[in-house]
Amino acid sequence: MYNTSGDNMKYEIGRIANTHGIRGELKIKTDSDFDRFTKGKVVYLMVNEEKMVLNIKSVKEGNGHLIIKFEQFDDINQVEFLKGQTIYTDEAPELEEDEFHYQDLIGKEVFNQHQVKVGVVKNVIEVPQGHLLQIQTASKLALVPFVSAFIKEINDSITIEEIEGLL
Repeated sequence: MYNTSGDNMKYEIGRIANTHGIRGELKIKTDSDFDRFTKGKVVYLMVNEEKMVLNIKSVKEGNGHLIIKFEQFDDINQVEFLKGQTIYTDEAPELEEDEFHYQDLIGKEVFNQHQVKVGVVKNVIEVPQGHLLQIQTASKLALVPFVSAFIKEINDSITIEEIEGLL
């Protein structure tokens, strides 16, 4: 989800699904809960390990995707090679008090309400009902709903309310 290069964080915010039309527009599948794709914003791709900086010229809503035109391209032939590329930004979104980046949760140790370690967060999974923490316990991968009924505190570690059958 992110890498460190210097002091900048690399946030994955979308993927180029396909071209759109003949004027260099692209269909983008966004991975971000934040409004990352707006006119004038700068994003980038990593093409052959080189950072390609792109300026957003226009954004339109598509059917389940965005249609974006970058200032650097005016023709479908210029953007064909970008299909499948991941789009990044260095810009960290403003988070509310109870919001977290996925990558900030992954790797955190998880303890129950009795301060007994139950495992480590391996992934955050998005489902229609919200999010699940995938926790590697001593014996299996367990899924815990990311809701206040189960997630009691998040700081250097995560404290959960462990009920029978949860793990």
